[in-house]
Amino acid sequence: MRLEEVHEWFAPCADVLFYPHAYSDGQEISLVYCESLVEEQLINEMVLPELTRLHQLTGFSDMNKIRSESRIQLEEAKDRDAVVRSVFAGHALVFFHSLEEPLSLSIASIPHRSTEASNVDVSIRGPKDGLVESLSINVGLVRKRLPTPNLGLDVIEIGNLSRTKVGLLYLKGKVQEPTLKEIRSRLKDVADKLDELSSTTQLEERISDHPYSLFPLSVYTGRADFIATCLNKGRFIILVDGVPGAMVAPASLFLLIKTPEDSHFSFLTANFGQTLRLFSLLISSFLPSFFIALIGFHQDQIPFPLLATIVMTRLGIPLSAPMEMFLVLFFLELFKEAGYRLPSMIGQTLTVVGGLIIGDSAVRAGLISPSLVVIGAIAMVAGSTLISQTLTGTVAVLRYFSLAFAALLGMYGFLLSVLLLIVYLSGLTSFGVPYLAPVTPLNIKDIARAFLMMPRKLGGFVPYHLRKNNKG
Repeated sequence: MRLEEVHEWFAPCADVLFYPHAYSDGQEISLVYCESLVEEQLINEMVLPELTRLHQLTGFSDMNKIRSESRIQLEEAKDRDAVVRSVFAGHALVFFHSLEEPLSLSIASIPHRSTEASNVDVSIRGPKDGLVESLSINVGLVRKRLPTPNLGLDVIEIGNLSRTKVGLLYLKGKVQEPTLKEIRSRLKDVADKLDELSSTTQLEERISDHPYSLFPLSVYTGRADFIATCLNKGRFIILVDGVPGAMVAPASLFLLIKTPEDSHFSFLTANFGQTLRLFSLLISSFLPSFFIALIGFHQDQIPFPLLATIVMTRLGIPLSAPMEMFLVLFFLELFKEAGYRLPSMIGQTLTVVGGLIIGDSAVRAGLISPSLVVIGAIAMVAGSTLISQTLTGTVAVLRYFSLAFAALLGMYGFLLSVLLLIVYLSGLTSFGVPYLAPVTPLNIKDIARAFLMMPRKLGGFVPYHLRKNNKG
């Protein structure tokens, strides 16, 4: 391998430097490294002194002798792929003009940030050391909580260009072997099919049972304590280097309404929160369509005082009730999206003030009725209690889906939309585990524990479909 060839390989990379160094006897070496990924101070303090010592001992005449005499680890880089990988992993390549192949040594200083509280899962009483963009740091946060050799880690590179490291974490004796074998196979299959991997969502869509599922088939978390809890329940974790979060699977719908913070509160408080989030899921998805079905087709089912109030507020409104509700939900989603995209302080102010001003002005102008604004606002606030942002987006789609059926067929359409949703959910699986487990297939013993947290003195709970000895 000639140094001129390496110059050509890295010609477009201005941050890849070539550092020649000559000795008194005329021998020369060249160091090749990426200045943005290494600690350059180590070159003068460690690398050059060690190379000088090796030159005095070996004369750079034999590769094996150089490696055996070295006090720092040296690896051979035999081809172009190994050279490129080493340079962009924070290694320095040493080219000996008297030898054919270079040696690689690590002086990496990869940019990363310190651990801090996760922005995904808010921590009130729990730990504040959330996941960061470094795979090794994230694995360390989990190992700190599970210091056992049973915590297995598989690392695979995915992406022909990005070569992103992906870590598969599992707990031996807890995870089911067929599930572990299947996820390993899926990761290997996708390894060479992507050019670039930058998110867990890219990976999830490639390896999940239902790539086009409307519902999230895994849980995204930024908390290492929640990862440890899930591992102990028989689930596996996927960490992507460069992503400050983890993918937890297999997942069920009921896992999505739980929060990492539940384990840091009493079981009564945690149960109240879980029940509230479950009802919020139903309210956010179906309240607007249920209300439209009532006032549009089944006015006789509404108490007369409430009906009179609704009729009075709708006097002079130019739009039909379904169209009005569509517009209310659309503008509420618009404000929420604007709040996400703008800086946090500006976004919160815009969402609150903009919603108040525009909502009040629309009611005063007679464009929308107050009753529908209230229903839409309740649905949006209920959706905000959900932890998973993916599930929140799913609920927004369900809201419009159910509303369309209710606007066309009234209560029959509303019930039909609910039935279709149940049928759809019953057919979903997350890495072989039914999405509605333990409701379908029915497991009476697990139903109460799936919905509620039992007193901790009764011991931990592992769902039936995740138990090691389950053969079904």
